[in-house]
Amino acid sequence: MVRDTAHRLAEYLSRRIGDGLRTVVIATDDDYELEYIRDDLSERYTERTLGEAVSDLSVETPFTTPGADSHPAGERRAVVYYYENAFVLQFPFSEAERIIISIGTDAGTDLLRFIEDCRRIVDRSN
Repeated sequence: MVRDTAHRLAEYLSRRIGDGLRTVVIATDDDYELEYIRDDLSERYTERTLGEAVSDLSVETPFTTPGADSHPAGERRAVVYYYENAFVLQFPFSEAERIIISIGTDAGTDLLRFIEDCRRIVDRSN
């Protein structure tokens, strides 16, 4: 099911931002599966360097924790990393799986609406 969702996200993002989409990855604590990588990036990144990048992006605390309802900001719905050349967005799918996408910084101009559109696709699958 996570593969279907990652595939739908990749299709949606390709239509919405075209070449602004860099990668779509399914990640677990000890492995990852590449759903999409832009051609120019597939030439630059090796399997090892991509694996290291996915590992570096792991969220240190779970997305949902006991008492999350009492957190002043509410439940964590996504994690956003902002780098010089990309936004990296991480969405929980299940307790063991998350979907990580990277987009060019020029593609993230209306980031909140963009993140929520992606969340709706992920939420429809659960």
